[in-house]
Amino acid sequence: MCTEKRGFEMSSEIEEQDDSVDSTVRSLIRKLVGELSLVTGFPDVRSDQILRDELGYDSVRQVELTFLLEELFGFDSLVIEEAPFMETVGDLEDFTLDMISQGRAKNPSQSDIDRVRELIPARSE
Repeated sequence: MCTEKRGFEMSSEIEEQDDSVDSTVRSLIRKLVGELSLVTGFPDVRSDQILRDELGYDSVRQVELTFLLEELFGFDSLVIEEAPFMETVGDLEDFTLDMISQGRAKNPSQSDIDRVRELIPARSE
């Protein structure tokens, strides 16, 4: 009985870590998408929003976003080339989490986040 309880606790810890990674990754992607958006005033980004139509992404911004995601999550260029078409913020989130779970991307460290923050282009408004 004691073994079952210990196994349950470990399972619970793993689930909490997965939830934490999920939440962190989704939050980072939404923040990055919002900061690069051509919509003025850094919109509150939601998973269901369409990059082009709702957030003003053009092809140049999409390339910038791709570059920053590669830097932040450690994707190699092959992963991005193999990626399906991603229309919504949620598509980006799900793809990134899938790549992390497959070991083809990483959960970024604070130094990764700081480095990418420096790479975000200044807004010209």
